[in-house]
Amino acid sequence: MLNTVLKTLVLFFGLFSVLAFGQADSLTVVYDHTKNQLWEISQDDLNTYKENPAFNYEESTAGPNIFNKIINWAKNILLKILEFIFGVEKATGILQLILKALPYLLLGILLYTLIKLFINYSQKQPVGALKKTGSVTLSNEEHIIKNEDIEALISKAIHQNNYRLAIRYYYLLTLKYLTEKELIHWQQQKTNTDYLAELEPTSLKPGFAEATHIYDYVWYGEFNVEEAKFNTLKTIFEQLNNTIKSL
Repeated sequence: MLNTVLKTLVLFFGLFSVLAFGQADSLTVVYDHTKNQLWEISQDDLNTYKENPAFNYEESTAGPNIFNKIINWAKNILLKILEFIFGVEKATGILQLILKALPYLLLGILLYTLIKLFINYSQKQPVGALKKTGSVTLSNEEHIIKNEDIEALISKAIHQNNYRLAIRYYYLLTLKYLTEKELIHWQQQKTNTDYLAELEPTSLKPGFAEATHIYDYVWYGEFNVEEAKFNTLKTIFEQLNNTIKSL
């Protein structure tokens, strides 16, 4: 029994010595005796990077465009006029702020007016100012209204499934009836807005305004009209035309 215990202790201390020796061996400090190599950056190296666009981090500021130049020019002109009239430099307090803000306000009003005039001009093209479409050209609106059988032209356009052109003829027929009843004075240079103004004293204005809106949307907007939609739209023209004929 004692021999067994002694053998076990000897074996244990032997294994412990081996493990301790291995661990001590693995923790041996190794020193790096390699000399550090110093890198020198020459001026040529710096110039190479400076000339490379990929390393250019400067933010470029674009100069004023033509629109900004016009705005600044108009602002300066207005400011000089106001300085001449009111003496902005002599003004103080709220009056000075108002006078300095006035050029911007006037410029905004001017731009708003120009944009509004442009939009109104686009929406108020004369009835005769049309592109060539089908058998309708720039010069024959008056001939159609005064000489052609517009109802026959409508039937022909419907037979050809050209519903957009049929809407055009319906509108010309409305103008013809209004002219015959002397409710409007048709002229090629007149606009749809002019005819609406002539119908101001009558009860026909709302119906004609709706017909004009449809006509402008379909014809000037160059929208194709399907048969089902056309059948709904033509009812509006037919009711309006029947009302005009009954007067």
